[in-house]
Amino acid sequence: MTVLNVDDYEAARYAKTRLLRNAGFRVIEASSGIEALDMCSRLCPQLVLLDVKLPDIDGREVCRRMKRDPATRDVRVVQTSAAYISRADVASGLASGADDYVTAPFEPRQLIVALRGPVQ
Repeated sequence: MTVLNVDDYEAARYAKTRLLRNAGFRVIEASSGIEALDMCSRLCPQLVLLDVKLPDIDGREVCRRMKRDPATRDVRVVQTSAAYISRADVASGLASGADDYVTAPFEPRQLIVALRGPVQ
């Protein structure tokens, strides 16, 4: 499975990418919302790990745009945040179309389980 890891904070992006690769995912990276939307439409990842706080477009807006676009609407989106951690913020992320929301700090296993999705 290919995961697009979107985070403007390089150290956090690196740590998540390393964790995901060690778990067997193929990972591509973006550092902004615009870059994420472009990569998502060009490279068709199966999942986007999307930080909420980005420098250009809020991650919730990135998610809304993805879910409105027929080419990307079926891509699973898991939002992450260390800054937006109230229940209202999680609800807002899910209302934007996210399939799941993980708050930092998180246990590595928690993130991997969230990315793999519900057991069939």
